[in-house]
Amino acid sequence: MLASPAALATAYFLAAAFAVAFARFAGGVAMVWLASAVLAGRLVHVPERRWPHWLMRCGLASALATGLFGLGWLAAVPFAAINMIEAAGAAFVWRRITRSFWPGDTLEWVASFYIGIGLMVPLLSGFLAATAAWVILDMPFIDNLTRWIIGHSLGLLSCLPVFHFIYARLSKGQSFLPDPRQLPMTLVVVGSFTLLTMLVFAMDVRALLVFPLAFFVVCAATLPSAVVTLLPILLILIGGAATAAQIGPIAHMEMDYGDQIQFFQLYVGVTVLTALPLMCERLRRVEEMRRMRARIAELEDRAGQAVPDLTC
Repeated sequence: MLASPAALATAYFLAAAFAVAFARFAGGVAMVWLASAVLAGRLVHVPERRWPHWLMRCGLASALATGLFGLGWLAAVPFAAINMIEAAGAAFVWRRITRSFWPGDTLEWVASFYIGIGLMVPLLSGFLAATAAWVILDMPFIDNLTRWIIGHSLGLLSCLPVFHFIYARLSKGQSFLPDPRQLPMTLVVVGSFTLLTMLVFAMDVRALLVFPLAFFVVCAATLPSAVVTLLPILLILIGGAATAAQIGPIAHMEMDYGDQIQFFQLYVGVTVLTALPLMCERLRRVEEMRRMRARIAELEDRAGQAVPDLTC
């Protein structure tokens, strides 16, 4: 149900509407953008021939969000098309690098993710969006290009792995929450991370920002993905709410409010990017162990069948 086209379009509309209504701090394009990660995370698990069906629904949601809360109806359709190109491009790159490098070459996969999805896709969509804003609305090109690239790049880098995991589970009819057998460990880890993050963002000490990052990195190297995936969501909710309310170390930096929000995005992006190689390497090793056990079981089964029956 949560992975259906209607549910995805609703989630996309909510993410886009929130961004264009509350994250246009300088009056131009949104400086925070998570909607493309929501859509791309679902498209990764959908055959490419079916993408138009999903893109049309989310394109309509994007146009409604821009028209109702953003730059107006004149820019709604062009920006919807650009947003769909961005999400489809990110999903396309993800699928291609996964086929080429996963699971044997995790470092190559991570590097391709950084360059392809974190840089090239937002650079292309940012150029198109800044051009459209300049031509249609006579808005400054460079300012909007910079804000778009930063907001969309950090949104994809920070949240695409999270939504990929969530929709991977949902598309298989599984829950994206941790297994009930892991509940005690999950409660300890999530509770500890929540308390740590709340304490860090309650004080005006910038050096303490390293502790949620270090906690997340250690968890990424040692814990199942279902547990680790919850941590960046908690970091965004707690740290983002504190920064938006002008509480904590980032909120007290001597910069504009919009720059503070984008710095928080950068912090979340750096946290995820630091842990991502460890998560990928752990998943690769788990996959290798699974294949090895299956191969050993197959060889043992063949050996058992080859033993002649000497009881008769």
